[in-house]
Amino acid sequence: MKLALYFTFPYPDRETFRKFFDETLKFNFEYLELGIPTDHPYYDGPVIRKTHGKAKENYSEDMLEEIVKEANSRNIRVYTLVYYNHFVGREGEFLGKLKSMGFSGAIVPDLLTDYFSERNQLISKMDKFGMALIPFFTSSTPDSVIRDIAGKTNGWIYHGLQPSTGIKVPVSTDLIVSRIKELCPGREVIFGFGINSKDEIIDLKKSGADGIAIGSTLVPCMESMDLDCFRSKIRMLEEGVNGI
Repeated sequence: MKLALYFTFPYPDRETFRKFFDETLKFNFEYLELGIPTDHPYYDGPVIRKTHGKAKENYSEDMLEEIVKEANSRNIRVYTLVYYNHFVGREGEFLGKLKSMGFSGAIVPDLLTDYFSERNQLISKMDKFGMALIPFFTSSTPDSVIRDIAGKTNGWIYHGLQPSTGIKVPVSTDLIVSRIKELCPGREVIFGFGINSKDEIIDLKKSGADGIAIGSTLVPCMESMDLDCFRSKIRMLEEGVNGI
């Protein structure tokens, strides 16, 4: 089972982000997701949404490239989570820059809602740059859309367990996992949104999940600059992924 860590870059500031990023390198994880801060992160939940303001104030493209290249040197694949409205109309320039920095692909949360008609064009452009579009689905995504997008992409799939990150409603893990696995046979599916305990991770693993993506549960530790809290959270994630 794989572990993906999400951070809005560079929340809460460059120095603190660097300290916490260095701490992550002491642990084992496969994917790093770096959110590019935006003024309107409307598909993020309340916990992640509030990180965008500070991150945007401290944003540094040079530091972003440094972080990506360092992660790649540790065999960690790096993806950005970026809203299409952030780069619509300048796709070639933006994707070329991401590729040169060392990103493997992108998660685009507003693509299948606000820019659905542009989906094929963006997938094609990303393919030309050798970058993967990571499909982002939830339980409310229609089966036809899932099959369509899964058939045009070949990277891993990001599936949200909850309606939004940081928002908890009762869900059936078994049903959610079995549905997406049936719709996307043979694809690696990473689950996120609202996962914050070892038991939840172990349940997902038993249900057949290929991995988990964690972001919101780490924010309070970074906000309070508590490295001990952060270490404890990552250790718990590792134990869940390893079934300890």
